[in-house]
Amino acid sequence: MGDDLRFAADVGIEGILARRLVKPVFQPVVSLADERPVGFEALARGPEGPFHQAPALFAAAARAGLSAELDWLCASAAGQAYREADLPEMALFVNLNPDTLASDPPAELVEAYDELTQERDVVLEITEQSVMREPARLMEAVLDARRRKARIALDDIGVEPGSLAAMPLVNPDIIKLDRSIIQARTNSWAVSQVVNAVLDEAHRRDAQILAEGIERPEHLAVARSMGATLGQGYLFGRPGPLPDQVQRSERELARVTSRNVAHQTPFDLLAPTADIYPTSEEMFASMVGHIENQATQTTSPAILVVNVGDGDYDDESRIRHTYLTSRGIDVFVLGTGTARNLGNRIRGIALTDDDPLLTERTVLFVGSRYGSGAFARRDGDTLHAGTCYNPERVIEAVLTLVNRLPS
Repeated sequence: MGDDLRFAADVGIEGILARRLVKPVFQPVVSLADERPVGFEALARGPEGPFHQAPALFAAAARAGLSAELDWLCASAAGQAYREADLPEMALFVNLNPDTLASDPPAELVEAYDELTQERDVVLEITEQSVMREPARLMEAVLDARRRKARIALDDIGVEPGSLAAMPLVNPDIIKLDRSIIQARTNSWAVSQVVNAVLDEAHRRDAQILAEGIERPEHLAVARSMGATLGQGYLFGRPGPLPDQVQRSERELARVTSRNVAHQTPFDLLAPTADIYPTSEEMFASMVGHIENQATQTTSPAILVVNVGDGDYDDESRIRHTYLTSRGIDVFVLGTGTARNLGNRIRGIALTDDDPLLTERTVLFVGSRYGSGAFARRDGDTLHAGTCYNPERVIEAVLTLVNRLPS
């Protein structure tokens, strides 16, 4: 492969994939307690030429519609190199997008992925940009990785602040602060917002914070001040081949408790632990208004999920939700005949005629540090309704709706 990589400067992306002209390099991930490695992140390099660096390589694959093929090739090459290096105590951090995991890769690559997760401690890195773009595929990928005993790292936190709200849904073992946060020249409000949300999530779920882009001692000091216990950057090592020997850190990687992902409706999930009362449509509208008013007061990114069932999504609701999107809140609306694109950051999810959600009404509000909801089920002319202000329960209720979100 070495000769191929050296003399393939004029090969296009299709040729690179066909001839497997991609090699892995590895950068250490260290514990900041003793500055010794806990694992290595696999990065990709193409042949010498325009596609040698990863950004150009992956951009070319995206333009050609070959991103999944490149992802699988990189993961396979990294896994093979890791097994050959014989570093059984070191975790392998590998990037795989939800789109890739939902694709139909060659059998040999699936087998390689299976073997890797069985033989090595694997941390699957998911970029935060995919959280809101493909939520259903993302959660499917997360659940599959956890079944394989892999850990989940949420990457690039801080690049797209709006995705902070979805962090509790992903429930990562490791939260990676982007280099832009660690290397920020000033402690702006936006930086503080990211750090506070990450610290809160890490504390509540016993997750670890990993700081990227640690290149100088002052970056290391900033990372520690932000609560990071893991680090990555040129200060600890540049991307390159795996070492023959390495002294592993005594610190272990975190493993969070998996959340319950129930195949129920929000009412079925929340009603057993709530006080349920008969109410009218008008009274339930007031309950919904209280939850949505909380959303108008938030200064942090959040998610609002609304199920109107077999009712109407009227213009007044659209105006309210459009205002919420202007405050950084992503809104999802479920209902019969709901259009997929409702404007701004409002996404519609049409319910099928046999969906049990048709007789329910739900509003669930989830932020990086809070959660609340109102829910009801119709029985004849009467609604039976309740409320929930337990963030963990509200998050579980949101997860019952994720599998209905379109790709």
